[in-house]
Amino acid sequence: MRSRRRLLLAAVPILSVVGFLLGRGLGFWRLRLGVGRLLASLPDAVPNHVRVLPPPPDEYAGTLPHTPAETRERLPECGFSELIRAYFHAYDRDGETVHEVGSFVHRPEGITGDWQVHVRLFPAPDGSTEVWAHWERNPYVAPLAHLRMEGYDPARGERMAAELIDGLR
Repeated sequence: MRSRRRLLLAAVPILSVVGFLLGRGLGFWRLRLGVGRLLASLPDAVPNHVRVLPPPPDEYAGTLPHTPAETRERLPECGFSELIRAYFHAYDRDGETVHEVGSFVHRPEGITGDWQVHVRLFPAPDGSTEVWAHWERNPYVAPLAHLRMEGYDPARGERMAAELIDGLR
């Protein structure tokens, strides 16, 4: 039993490094998309933290006239960084499941700041990018407040996304 536990403990950092390198090589968005599709195939009985959920309708912030690939390249220039650890979202559009293809965050006060604007990207039918946004507590600083959605504000997230991202309409 102890040797199995040691093996598992040794595997965690190795798997973490392999996952990180895969994410860097393939793109974290691809890794998240693959995991999201896998989780979406699980039965509805799984807990919420591993389910793929639809984005709340009030988080819709508009569209960008760029492809998702172009948008992912441009967001760091607007002060956003890719967010790896976040719930997975997908929604039904005309009978087809549309999965998010990017999750980004802007923290006005840096990684140790209390707040962040979180944006999710979805491919639009015309090749442009849908942006969904909300303002929330930084989970690295206030994990419980983040999970309890204290201060969660889609309207403020939309406003901030529009201020930070040129062309969001």
